[in-house]
Amino acid sequence: MADPVSEVIENIVRAREVIESVVGAPIPEDVLRRVLEEVEHIGIHELAHGALRVVYPGIDRVWHENPVLGECVDEVSARVIERYVSESIGSYTHDFEEHAHELRHYRNLADLNIRGEDLERLYSGVSDALKEGRLIDVVRGVERACREWISRSAGSTP
Repeated sequence: MADPVSEVIENIVRAREVIESVVGAPIPEDVLRRVLEEVEHIGIHELAHGALRVVYPGIDRVWHENPVLGECVDEVSARVIERYVSESIGSYTHDFEEHAHELRHYRNLADLNIRGEDLERLYSGVSDALKEGRLIDVVRGVERACREWISRSAGSTP
């Protein structure tokens, strides 16, 4: 059985070849670097979702019981893990404000008003656990923050 990561990389290479064939010209290197930076970024983010499911297989149950909490824990945890991994390998990642902006576009998170400073404070609070490989503690920290943001949102007036 082939390694799924190798398969995806091979498909990206083949896709580039097909696209360049359709275009009739090579994709310029500066453009190629920019788009592949985003591909790498998305790959790291999706791998972070996979890591979350390894350490917290109950996330799907949380989603079912409380979609706002489930989506918050899932998406915020993925961004925390993504940031740590990207910083560790010297890869591109969004800043906290960009992450906050993205989160506002999720249906279940739109009303939470998660700010960049909230995410930065959370990341600082769980960074030791990340460095020590205690991912479940990171997820617990994210869940506490999500509950706080949900509570803050419930207490605000429209």
